[in-house]
Amino acid sequence: MGRPGATRVAAALLACLLGGACSEAPPPPAGQGGAGATSVTTTFVSIGTGFGGAPEELPHTFLVTGVVTDGAAPLEGAIVMQAGGEPALLTGPDGAFSIEITRDIPGQPTVVAAKIEYRTDGIEFELLPDGPVELALRRVSPPDNALGYTYGDPGEGDAHNSTRFCDHCHTTLVAQFLESGHARSARNPLLQAVYAGVSLAHEDEAACAAAGGRWKAGRVPGTEAGVAMRCYLGGGVLPDLNPSCGGAARPSCDDPALPAAERPAAFGACADCHAAGIDGPAGGRDLLDATGIAFEKGDHCDVCHKVRDVDLSKPPGVAGALMIQRPRERISVDPSSKLLEVMFGPRPDVPNRFMGGSYQPKFSTSEYCGGCHEQRQAALLPGAALDPARWPDGLPIHETFSEWAGSAWNRPTSQCQGCHMPGVPSLKNSVDVATEANASVSLGFVRPPGSVLSHIFRGPLEGTPPLIRGSVEVRIAAASVVSGELEVTVALASELSGHAVPTGEPMRALVLLVAAEACGGPMAASSGMTVHDTGGALAEARVGAGAGAQLTGAVLAWPEGAARARAGDVVRVVRPTGAHDDYTGVGRFADPSLDAADKGLEIRAPVGEARVVDVDAGGGGITLSGAIAAQDGDIVYLGAPLPAPPADAERPAAAFAGAAGYTFAKVLVDPAGARHAPQHRAVDIASDNRIPPGHVAVTSHGFAIPAGCSGTANVTATLLYRPVPLALARERGVGARDHLVDSASWPVPLD
Repeated sequence: MGRPGATRVAAALLACLLGGACSEAPPPPAGQGGAGATSVTTTFVSIGTGFGGAPEELPHTFLVTGVVTDGAAPLEGAIVMQAGGEPALLTGPDGAFSIEITRDIPGQPTVVAAKIEYRTDGIEFELLPDGPVELALRRVSPPDNALGYTYGDPGEGDAHNSTRFCDHCHTTLVAQFLESGHARSARNPLLQAVYAGVSLAHEDEAACAAAGGRWKAGRVPGTEAGVAMRCYLGGGVLPDLNPSCGGAARPSCDDPALPAAERPAAFGACADCHAAGIDGPAGGRDLLDATGIAFEKGDHCDVCHKVRDVDLSKPPGVAGALMIQRPRERISVDPSSKLLEVMFGPRPDVPNRFMGGSYQPKFSTSEYCGGCHEQRQAALLPGAALDPARWPDGLPIHETFSEWAGSAWNRPTSQCQGCHMPGVPSLKNSVDVATEANASVSLGFVRPPGSVLSHIFRGPLEGTPPLIRGSVEVRIAAASVVSGELEVTVALASELSGHAVPTGEPMRALVLLVAAEACGGPMAASSGMTVHDTGGALAEARVGAGAGAQLTGAVLAWPEGAARARAGDVVRVVRPTGAHDDYTGVGRFADPSLDAADKGLEIRAPVGEARVVDVDAGGGGITLSGAIAAQDGDIVYLGAPLPAPPADAERPAAAFAGAAGYTFAKVLVDPAGARHAPQHRAVDIASDNRIPPGHVAVTSHGFAIPAGCSGTANVTATLLYRPVPLALARERGVGARDHLVDSASWPVPLD
């Protein structure tokens, strides 16, 4: 079967274009080096032919017939189409096809065949074919090439003069990727600090010891064997999961000098998603194995486009759900010849054999994202276990995919990519220099405007405005005077987000602050909901004899608080009410059979607050600006003043626990009952009142009207997004910031 008038575009064609060798090694015989070898003679022509429009020899439309094979036999179920158009047909058992080609589609007229698990193939036409043609697809042969493949470098977002870098052709997309969270996934300082169990807040041994830490040698993240002295404080993945190392009298778990018998064997699966591009075996790796581009560029181009399939029944990341397939076939029978590349992607008409394009439609679906953004885990701490009645399928750490799948947004036109990978109108396809005139196998085909998706992978803080700004709308639903108190109802509507807000990493939270002003000053919160401990506290204690704090008038006896308090801080006191918030909830906490107490959020009413005037750290006493009518059993928080409304778009996070408002978060618990546990320590979830997609959360608050005050009160509700808990940020020495989601204000007559 011949191919008169056809150009068989192979790896050598693109290499020739880009200044490389202009010859192609002969394909291996069928059955050697993987399926899909072809016996069809390859013909090359001048690269300029056909660019700028189809040659005159071709009519406006013409018919192409032929067969799709695996190089040896007909191939059933292959998509056949004109490149740049739409899929036209699927082949039957005989592999035969007949397709009309039109010059209405820009670029070199090309017929393409594609099938999942095979490399796509195509033929460019400069002359009418004088008979049937063959499209031979080479299979991508499992298993994964775990040891004979080294991941490629994305580059720096510049058009390097080398095809060794992705940005040589895909300049814009690589530049976008390098600004994304995916590029920072392995080198995030907080991730590395929690993993090793270190604090970056203490730069010398004396400061470390004063904070209760241990000054030890440990590996510098991202290096092969770099060592530095660091402060080990607060536990971590390696010391918590590996009893053989860490602890006061042992070397750190990341000390390269650690004897082999004491080295960690449990890694908490952190690297499976955060450092997916480590060379060698996929899954179960030590995060510290991430060096080079695996560290500097995180979950980069080459690893993402080596995902041949997604199976959400398996563990997240490259441990299973993201089924990695690095090429094993070589371009010739010579075992020392180059590997035959494969790049999986969302389009069936990418026959560039230099790239080894292979069609995988899951790249365009939320299921692909679910490969990392859906995680259930067993108890990871040695000796710990989950309650099987509460968590029979494992503890749901990340539920972003299932939140979307269970929502009204679960439809073909609203996959994750729609919000997180918006279209790039300036690009004709993923190659920067592609145009209607030069569209071809080597440079790709013209895509509909806006259908080339950004690789910024917009997280909550990316974009202008940041994506989080459109996720929840704040409304003051009602405000009125009742029995000398201003009663306020706030509604938070999640109408534009396809998953719960916040989602993903459990440390993320929303903090709602509600304030009222009248007669030239702030109104004191007198009833209703307050910000939970999720909102952050510099110190926290119970009030009462034998408890952590005692309050007599304006004098607070509280040694822990006095050790941390400074003049200008705020002391807030709240009272447990015994009543629980019957919120909508997410996951298990959305079960209508649960009563309010089962949902785990007791409402704590405001008692009072005052400024810190003076501190006697040695005596454990704090003098306040006014008396607070506290009683035994109340909870006292040391925190910061509220920001003046409206809040800045971004500001350092502050301690707001006890203020009028509320918090929305998934609260993990460790075996000792400690709240806001890092996920590797978690064995339970105390509450999960994050706002589900399409739902409205409602809070209520009361403010005392000052005696003799009349006129108008101004009520303000401000919703903040806090990616990192304040206590964790302080312990680990990383920045914590609050980001404005939305705010609303309403004047209310007091007369």
